[in-house]
Amino acid sequence: MEKQYQLSRRGRMGWVFALVPLPLVAAGVVFGLTDDSLVEGENSLLAQHYTTVTNSDADASAVKTATFSPRFGRPDGARTLVLYDGTGTASVDAELYGIAAANLATHFGEAEVAVVGDYTADTMEDFDAVVYLGKDFEATPPKAFLTDVREGTVPVLWVEQNIDDLVGYEPDSIAEFVSRYGWNPTAPLEVSNDQVKSVSYKDRSVRRNTLNSDTVYSPRIVEPGKARTLATIVCGDPESPHACDVVGEPPMTGLAWAVSSGHLIYLTEVPLNDIDQNDLYLIFSDLYYDLLAPGTEPVRQAALRLEDVGPESDSGDLRKVADYLHDAGVPFQVAVMPVHVARTPDEDGWYGLSLLDAPKVVEALKYMQARGGTLIQHGTSHQYGTLDNPYSGRTGEDYEFYQYGCTVTERPPYEFGECEADSYITKIGPVAEDSVEQHVARIEHGRQVMIDAGLGEPTIFETPHYTASVNAHAAIAAVYEARYEHSDYYAGMVSGKKITPTSYYSQYFPYTVHDIYGTTVYPENLGNITETEQNNHAIRDPEYIIDRAEANLVVRESTASFFFHPYLGLDLLEQTVTGIKKLGYTFVPVGDLR
Repeated sequence: MEKQYQLSRRGRMGWVFALVPLPLVAAGVVFGLTDDSLVEGENSLLAQHYTTVTNSDADASAVKTATFSPRFGRPDGARTLVLYDGTGTASVDAELYGIAAANLATHFGEAEVAVVGDYTADTMEDFDAVVYLGKDFEATPPKAFLTDVREGTVPVLWVEQNIDDLVGYEPDSIAEFVSRYGWNPTAPLEVSNDQVKSVSYKDRSVRRNTLNSDTVYSPRIVEPGKARTLATIVCGDPESPHACDVVGEPPMTGLAWAVSSGHLIYLTEVPLNDIDQNDLYLIFSDLYYDLLAPGTEPVRQAALRLEDVGPESDSGDLRKVADYLHDAGVPFQVAVMPVHVARTPDEDGWYGLSLLDAPKVVEALKYMQARGGTLIQHGTSHQYGTLDNPYSGRTGEDYEFYQYGCTVTERPPYEFGECEADSYITKIGPVAEDSVEQHVARIEHGRQVMIDAGLGEPTIFETPHYTASVNAHAAIAAVYEARYEHSDYYAGMVSGKKITPTSYYSQYFPYTVHDIYGTTVYPENLGNITETEQNNHAIRDPEYIIDRAEANLVVRESTASFFFHPYLGLDLLEQTVTGIKKLGYTFVPVGDLR
């Protein structure tokens, strides 16, 4: 039968020549219609998810603020009562200082924060120690508290104001106090603030910041055998000190900054302002051992964290730094950002990647684990929405759990504008999606990415740029038992007053604590190496980090903990590690820090 539809040889050859160009034409059409700047992950579901904010303004304003117990820490340890002045113009600072002092006390066990005006008789008998922060000189502590301090035996750390009220107002009360304690609170020795640039403590020169400090009123010691000077005021340059000019007295040396007598320790000032420039905070932190654990043996521990490692990190850099640290016998931590979100190169769109899209980085992270590295979760995307928060919206650069902007001035009224090298980074308020549940979902997604990538289940969290709202902190505590960082705390967490972005306190720790947010906090207290000035912060080189590590030797359980970006030169890391080791520190996994 004739094949009616069979092409002739000549016809078949014609079709071949006709069809060959079609794929090339099709490809040309496709690429001609496609943006050749397309990057991996552009407009991906991940990018859409993390650049879409679902809450309206009404939703955000209706978010319920988490609450926190004024009693927190480890209930199996020593118990400390922290009292602060809750009245007067300084009540906000007083509450923040109360939280900070209680955070320190949780290194030893459990702390409770309360307003001194609410104190009732014999309350301190339920505690192992009391810390009273006298911020308001017009406040008079209640009689019950004064009586219990005078007549009791519970160790008391009394800081700054209202010590004269402890003397009492009965006839011969001054003589009775001096006879018992050996010094006279009603007749202090007055030294102008600008003279006192350092304090001598345990044969170490400890830096004092004079910028936001006041006149120093040194305890007048009458019977040295009963009052022991713990720290001494140094006037002038610490390298060449001179006698202090004392109001109404001849020049004097050896003036007390901290004194101990019986069950009472007294500090002349609250050393909690500008603590990044005021090392008197370290003396304050160390005196807790006198109150709560006097038999503690000195120890020097160090910890290192490699920062901002994510899907776009250089796997070669990660392997190199892991090899160096392994060969140097230094265990280390790696702060992992599970999701990367950023604007496309043309800035017209967004792209999103996770570790699941970065097999080379994942393999490098596994290599780091094998070389002594512990992976921690460093936020989820380390940015928020499409905001410049405050820089670019790019992962690793911006804040994730709080909204920030750049301002020309450090203090209100703020003038917001473009971020410049000399801008101040200023809190604006919580992000739009600020419910505890929303934060939990975000944190758990990042955690699951790490698990799905085969990296194991992380057990420690680090907040991007160390900042989060109280709700975000409640969410972190719901997912994790530990953080590795320092943190911001807000006025109102104890008093119940409205929490605002302007009333907060940034605190780093000289040792491990169990803070008011409800997690263990492993300390990072030295900062990081930087090669350029940033936001009114000077360059920080290895010498700076090593100097800070030396300053921390004031504390009995000394900790030197810093972080480092792996893309920086290994020589900078080596200088820092070597310098810290020379101070007698031993590097340990962060979970071993005391």
